[in-house]
Amino acid sequence: MGRFLRMMLLFSAAGAIGSAGAERIPMSRIRAEHPRLLVGEEEFQSLKRNAATPEGRALAERIIHDAESLLEVPPQERRMEGRRLLMASRTVLFRVTTLCVAEKLTNSRKYADRAIREMVTAAEYSDWNPSHFLDVGEMTLALAIGCDWLYDAMTPEQRELVQRAIVEKGLKPSFQGKQWWVTGDNNWNPVCHAGMVAGALCAADLEPELAEKTVARAVENLPRSMKASYFPNGTYPEGPMYWGYGTEFTVVLLGLLDAAFGEDFGLSAQSGFSQTGDFIRAVTGPTGKFFNYADCTTWRGADFAMIYLAKKFNRPDWFDRIERKLLLGYAQARPKGGRTGNRLLPLALLYLGVPGESRPAPLSYYSGDEALVPIAVLRSDQTANAAWIGLKGGAPAGPHGHMDGGSFVFETGGCRWAVDLGMENYTKIEATSVKLWDSRQEGGRWTLFRLGPESHNILRIGGAPQNVKGKARFVKHSETSATMDLTPLYTPAARQVTRTASLLPGRAMELRDRLTGLAPGVPVCWQMCTESDPEALPDGSLRLRHGKRSLILKKNHPGAWRIVPAEELRKPFESPNRRAKMVRFEVAAPESGRLELVVNFLPE
Repeated sequence: MGRFLRMMLLFSAAGAIGSAGAERIPMSRIRAEHPRLLVGEEEFQSLKRNAATPEGRALAERIIHDAESLLEVPPQERRMEGRRLLMASRTVLFRVTTLCVAEKLTNSRKYADRAIREMVTAAEYSDWNPSHFLDVGEMTLALAIGCDWLYDAMTPEQRELVQRAIVEKGLKPSFQGKQWWVTGDNNWNPVCHAGMVAGALCAADLEPELAEKTVARAVENLPRSMKASYFPNGTYPEGPMYWGYGTEFTVVLLGLLDAAFGEDFGLSAQSGFSQTGDFIRAVTGPTGKFFNYADCTTWRGADFAMIYLAKKFNRPDWFDRIERKLLLGYAQARPKGGRTGNRLLPLALLYLGVPGESRPAPLSYYSGDEALVPIAVLRSDQTANAAWIGLKGGAPAGPHGHMDGGSFVFETGGCRWAVDLGMENYTKIEATSVKLWDSRQEGGRWTLFRLGPESHNILRIGGAPQNVKGKARFVKHSETSATMDLTPLYTPAARQVTRTASLLPGRAMELRDRLTGLAPGVPVCWQMCTESDPEALPDGSLRLRHGKRSLILKKNHPGAWRIVPAEELRKPFESPNRRAKMVRFEVAAPESGRLELVVNFLPE
């Protein structure tokens, strides 16, 4: 079985390695020959079987189209963007997975040759930018899959070059200096460990002891990220967009272990992970857009992770009508010029077969308050016109956090009326003097419009920001309503602050805020961001128009509505928000210090 085949001790981090504990797992389980990444002795038979299904056939045709368009595109150069090589790494990963799958589907040598050219070029880079180790993780994964799957198509010199690059530019740097991601609890952990494990399995022939250490390290430390990311009910603290990033690489790592060792050492049994598909279904609104809290966009696309999870946990409802539509939409597109697409989606052909019958999704979802960033979602029904509310708790200082504790998004009648503007452009902001990642109370992060208090659907007391370490929690949750305790976000300006969102008949919503212990006369501002067209009405209500649809906001206080274009609130170097407006009203606290604000959202 080769000189690298030996026993490997898997370490247990406070019992965090699931059922495997501190068992000894033999490295002899790894196949002596290639391929050994993501495929076992059956090799690529499942890929070919799945390519015969309706969705698989469509995806295979898109993959072959992309591979064909890459034949005349030169290999990716080592091009930095700011402090990152990440886009180059992602481009290489897309190209290699696409070309490898195309080669396995067609047995056409031209795709293998083009993938090898890509790998050789990347292997000859001066380095893979270890100062930003995500770049190394994705590049190592790319070259490991390519070298493993195309092993017999490469010359001995090409294999030596690529495997040695994996060792010297991927694996060894991961053990040098203080690599915080090794024990990190965010998306860096699975991305980097997945890349390193892939590299270790591919290059174990060259460096058996290094490979052994690398796999053991990943199995020991992935539970840290999984607990922070999915406990207790599958909610992802960095939002659904980063769920896609962190979870895709988590399942790649699980797939690597399953194929190489016949098990994932209990990692998939981590609390909440088997429920995380429910989270994605819940945070996808009737319009198909995400509840985009934290550094996220609303855009939702086809997802390799959902396909893998549906197969892993036998949950065909996670590969439902919406997922199939997203996959077919991606598959039917025909981009030109070798443009980069979804870099891991070609691997979905290994996992597309999902047996069984779907079950209807529940109308409400609750993260559990032990979640790092608790959320709740309420939905009136399963139609495209449903009323749907997303509510966010947590602390602004959380991972990729915004100053949005207590914020909400709202859809009804096929329109999103209350919006979150989402993430900023990291590279663009990092080129300015603003300290984007300084999330202290007076940190530069909160001076940015999209990230700070000015753009979010929250309460403001005396114009002050929220307390960055204060955590909003849910104190009540049902099928039709949810209540958050926001007090820690506003101490000492208020003794208690709660916010309750309730579904009403007719696909309407009520938002009720209760505040006590306010200083008499202090202004309390209720604010909401919208991309519809607002109009203040004579009776004190506000009409929002979105095409032919309209929504009335009725409040229980007589103060006038203010409408402020978002473009007036951002700095010149920040991202434009051309359609967005902030709608606000302000009420002075009475002598009693008690205030109740009620806003009803009524479809017309």
